[in-house]
Amino acid sequence: MRIGVAALIAAAILLLPAVAHAGIDGGCTGSVEIEGITYGPDNDGVSNPIVVPIDKDGVVANWQAEVPFENKAHSGRLGVVVGPWTIRVNDWGDANEGDDRDNSGTYSVDEFKDQFPVPEWLIPRGVYQLSGEHRASGGTCTGSVMVKLEGASAVGIAGALGAGITLITTLVSGLRRIGS
Repeated sequence: MRIGVAALIAAAILLLPAVAHAGIDGGCTGSVEIEGITYGPDNDGVSNPIVVPIDKDGVVANWQAEVPFENKAHSGRLGVVVGPWTIRVNDWGDANEGDDRDNSGTYSVDEFKDQFPVPEWLIPRGVYQLSGEHRASGGTCTGSVMVKLEGASAVGIAGALGAGITLITTLVSGLRRIGS
């Protein structure tokens, strides 16, 4: 009974997307281009997320960002909120003595998939919150947008949870029989 309740709680946490609290504060701007589509701070709702094709290999996100304040001694982080966890997308930091206030680069979606503690086919598809922060000597920007992890899933998280529950139940009943 306890295993069943724990499994239901775990399934609810993993299957329900984060509550949307999207927006950008602090004056920073930026965008990302994925598969020819450009996204930005306006992708802040469940109905208008940044689409990340999680089932394709070799996809690259081209990004650019700019801050409106002195940007020396900066650091930051970016992550996707999945249930009670935040899956790290990237973090950064630099002395930036030249006070560069804009930057651009690429990020591999394969690198993002490697951050999950499960195989690619178990990564839960759906719409999630992408949140981040950039701190520097002249100010701070925080914000979030919505992302949709999209693509086919061979089994899906619900099927994997069901298989795990079946395995645990079988093992527990087998151990009880041995102990009798």
